Amino acid sequence: MAARRKRSKQTKAQREFVSEAEEILDRLCTDLAELQSQREEGDGDVDPDVVNSAFRSAHSLKGLAGMVGHDAMAELAHRLEDVLDGVRMSRVGLDSPALPIVDQIIALSTELLASGIESSGSDVERVAEVLARLDVALTDSPVDESKPEPELDIDPSMLAALTEYEEHRLGENVRKGRHLSLVETNFELASFEEGLSELSTAIREVGEVVSTLPSPGAAPESQLRFSLLAATTVAADQLLERLDFPDTTVRIVLEGSGPDVVSEQEAGRAEVSESVPLAPEASDFESLKSVSDSVRVDIRKLDELMTLVGELVIVRGSVAAIANRLTHDGATQRIGAELAKVHKQLDRKLKELQTGVLEVRMVPLRQVFQKLSRVARRLERDLGKRVELDFVGGDTELDKLIVEELVDPLVHLIRNAIDHAIEPADERHAAGKPEVGAISVVASQRGNHVVIEIRDDGRGIDASVVRQHAEASGLIAAETVLSDKEVLSLVFEPGFSTRSEVSETSGRGVGMDVVRSNVTRLGGMVDLDSRVGRGTVTTLTLPITLAIVQALLVETGGQRFAIPLNSVLETLLVDEASIQRSEGRELLNLRGEPLPLRRLSDEFGLESVPSEGGLCAVVLGLGELRMGLLVDALIGQQDAVIKPIQGPVRQVRGIAGATEIGDEGAVLVLDVSSFVEDTVRRKDAA
Repeated sequence: MAARRKRSKQTKAQREFVSEAEEILDRLCTDLAELQSQREEGDGDVDPDVVNSAFRSAHSLKGLAGMVGHDAMAELAHRLEDVLDGVRMSRVGLDSPALPIVDQIIALSTELLASGIESSGSDVERVAEVLARLDVALTDSPVDESKPEPELDIDPSMLAALTEYEEHRLGENVRKGRHLSLVETNFELASFEEGLSELSTAIREVGEVVSTLPSPGAAPESQLRFSLLAATTVAADQLLERLDFPDTTVRIVLEGSGPDVVSEQEAGRAEVSESVPLAPEASDFESLKSVSDSVRVDIRKLDELMTLVGELVIVRGSVAAIANRLTHDGATQRIGAELAKVHKQLDRKLKELQTGVLEVRMVPLRQVFQKLSRVARRLERDLGKRVELDFVGGDTELDKLIVEELVDPLVHLIRNAIDHAIEPADERHAAGKPEVGAISVVASQRGNHVVIEIRDDGRGIDASVVRQHAEASGLIAAETVLSDKEVLSLVFEPGFSTRSEVSETSGRGVGMDVVRSNVTRLGGMVDLDSRVGRGTVTTLTLPITLAIVQALLVETGGQRFAIPLNSVLETLLVDEASIQRSEGRELLNLRGEPLPLRRLSDEFGLESVPSEGGLCAVVLGLGELRMGLLVDALIGQQDAVIKPIQGPVRQVRGIAGATEIGDEGAVLVLDVSSFVEDTVRRKDAA
């Protein structure tokens, strides 16, 4: 029993380690992407806040991995910490060949994280290999020794209180010719953390906070006095005007003369002090209060909670049915009315609970974008191409499970864009394009769906070439009539590829079919638009969540089906005489626009039995695509918990799963994305 409890604790500790380490690696990716952007700007300067954040993340990862005994990851994090320390101390420049190796270290760390704490022999070899490459890169890194250490005209007691890094930052700011000022102020004990943060933020708008130390000056009992050594581009009086804090003084300790400093408008107002002593010893004031208000929760627990909410939704439907029967029976009408009131209260509270659980499951797409940025940088190096990757809409939220399943499709699309679409620099130059290719990933919410567009300015896809390969591989016959849109959709067929050679990046005939299958499995769809020589746009349309959804119940051939309401635009009665036919398709004139129609009875071999009012058309929409689904009758709306169909029954296209509707048993849920996609692609012979 004790051994079982020990294993349970170890498993829980491992899960917590994986979760926290993943967050640290995500932060590292974000900071390294920012450093990469600074390198491309070419000014050679390093944002100390960014590089310090990356350094702290590496340090935290090293300690975390060491605590759980993950020796391989601890070694990687240790070396990563050394490199980032070299960057922040200017021993390693942004142009160093060691920085691309850092991306490889993070990628390897992510793989090790997925494989567990125990390191295999191959893991050890891979770690040794990447660290050997890092050693070579660091040896080849140029060390700039052309900058002599400045002679600082500052009191030695001040320098004695600085750490090595703070002294380095002080020297860097002196080289830039910035003003060095000492800012002193008092903070209330109860709010000194907030006050110190606000003051530091205000100083960073015009410079950098080199050091923050408690001040030996006198202060009331309820207050703390702090000194901030600041390097700024503005003079003391101008800095003081920016700091809206009472009892604050600013004194110059070293006059700056760099090109970016702002000249003093009234030099006499600044009090110059050649020797300003600081506290002889620096002590760190740490708050034991957690900075974050968030709680890390295992997604499996949220799944269990959502399952329970789904069961309650089914119970709520049963209660409503019972209340309805009791109300319509004269002998139990009073009891039925009371039960109906209870049902309304239950319905309101359950909807609040459902909304709360869904909000907890939602995560921003920024998490995926950070991973894509790392993939793109690695592909740039491997393929020798320069690509600018731009992300828009990182705050757009999706269900956590959808986000996880979305990673692979997006990686495939980014890989294909860089490998296939973006031309080499000389080819782009000949075509009159910038040598740096452009890829953008834009996410936005449209109603109950999220639309993600992946755009590139590459060579585009030639529909005639796609058709030739499709005919050669037997996907279509030579006499088949297809529009350019339908031809382009063939790239999503399994095994299709226009690449004759196989590379390490792509060209194996896999990838785009994975994109469509994964997105379709999530209840979404993929659309492709391309112009030769101008670029390609791939659009993914996805539901925000796959958990509890509102559904429209319909009936056809005596069978009931559920349609997710987030894809229903409108419903209307249709007379058979108003249905038009063109090239073997049924169409409906909907306010001047042709609406393609499909009969639900034909899809599943049922005998349609329309009501006296005629057929009902359910207008479905995904993104910009529209279609009408003809059914016998509309039953009403119902909350549905979509569950996959398990067992020996094979997957049927057009069926997303099943749900329980009160006492009526299981009802099949239609896969709207497959209906809309098939309608758009279908071009039957007349």
